[in-house]
Amino acid sequence: MKPPPCLRWLPALLLPLLAACTPIFDDSPPTFGNRDAYRPVYATREILEKIEVLGPQPLRNPGKIYVRGSYLFINELSRGIHVLDNADPHNPRKLSFLRILGNVDIAAKGNYLYADNLTDLLAFDISDPTAAKLVKRVADVFPQHNYPPFTNVVFECVDPAKGLVVGWEKVNPAQAGGFECSR
Repeated sequence: MKPPPCLRWLPALLLPLLAACTPIFDDSPPTFGNRDAYRPVYATREILEKIEVLGPQPLRNPGKIYVRGSYLFINELSRGIHVLDNADPHNPRKLSFLRILGNVDIAAKGNYLYADNLTDLLAFDISDPTAAKLVKRVADVFPQHNYPPFTNVVFECVDPAKGLVVGWEKVNPAQAGGFECSR
């Protein structure tokens, strides 16, 4: 049986399209084009929960800012909170740094500063901003996302046996040959 005349041209049209398709099963190593690649940074629960007051640290990747009187609290993404005296706005003075791994957000109300510590919620008494004190930890308030906070990237899949993911380091895409996850 011959196809109707209106469909006789169909094979000629489809053949070039099928030839352009790539095989479904390709054993060649993955290529990621110009997409960024990331590797998880791990920490144990013990290290994660260790909150420290350190001397002033350089601002590298600042996030939110909270103002209380003449003091500034500046989130350093994934690392902690900078405390600055801003009495002279032309010459702010760095006072201290609250080291809080996995910290990406801060909020405040009255004499309390709230911060995330990966999955936990922390409350600090800042009635004396030069001596912030941790007063409460509420465990497992926030979900842990085991992927980088970026889209259109490839990343090394998380291995829970290595600890909790507290950050992501950018790596050369050429070194990401074994990466299987993408977002």
